[in-house]
Amino acid sequence: MSCDGGRVRAGWMVAALLAAVAMQSFAAERGSVPVVSGGVGEDSVARLQAREKEFNLKLVFALVEGNYLADVGVTISNAAGRRLVQHVTDGPIFMARLPAGTYVVTASYNGNAQTRTVTLRGDRLLTEYLRWPGDPRVDFPGPVDGRKGETAQRPGAATTAVAPRQDMAPAGIAFISGGIGEAAQARLLAREKEFNLKLVFTLVEGNYVSDVGVDVKDASGRTVISHVTEGPFFLARLPAGTYSLTAAYGGQSQARKVTVVAGHLRTEYLRWKSNPQADTVLPPER
Repeated sequence: MSCDGGRVRAGWMVAALLAAVAMQSFAAERGSVPVVSGGVGEDSVARLQAREKEFNLKLVFALVEGNYLADVGVTISNAAGRRLVQHVTDGPIFMARLPAGTYVVTASYNGNAQTRTVTLRGDRLLTEYLRWPGDPRVDFPGPVDGRKGETAQRPGAATTAVAPRQDMAPAGIAFISGGIGEAAQARLLAREKEFNLKLVFTLVEGNYVSDVGVDVKDASGRTVISHVTEGPFFLARLPAGTYSLTAAYGGQSQARKVTVVAGHLRTEYLRWKSNPQADTVLPPER
């Protein structure tokens, strides 16, 4: 499946953005090269795709594990070494329109830079995929399919995090969701001890997803939580007991029975097969 087709339902371990952040356009500091970046959230991706014909260079940023990234520093220099673009991305997708020719592209994430030489030919869109290995001290890669386990917390996150918005269900049950971006993930991790149920949503290929509809019912069949997530992580604090959980993504639902106890965090991983008409999955590593 190509990143150029279909809609993306955000499955990204991307840095420090909310799913509703809109795509924004920027002019480069030198040379007035038109550039645009974004792609966090379905609406932002759709706007970028609608404008692809305006550009001839597209960069897509992700971890090797498949999670998308934001806050990637991009510089583009021409054959003479003159810097034409310097930009920090607002999402995992970056596009620029440059005159035909050869350019040096440098992309930096978490202190690690990658450099590529690209040749552009007129209006033809060239797409480059850049990947970085996940760092367990900083990143939040999803577990390998079929393997249970928690991901590492970034050192110091608990002392520096600002609490995310907490919602309250009509039944008086507290819950939060999010996790798009490094800062959002750190804030969620810092608060895990407050909750006893954690849900993580991904595609089978490993990409995180958001906009997942979560419904939780107690043993009597009463709905105690009904929520659409703002990222790939959902945390709730429920009274001890057994609950029926339904998670819906892309028109496909999964149902599970979960038993939670006070003071112990239960983690459930829910995965969906990707839909070539709706999801974007990175091509295999070359």
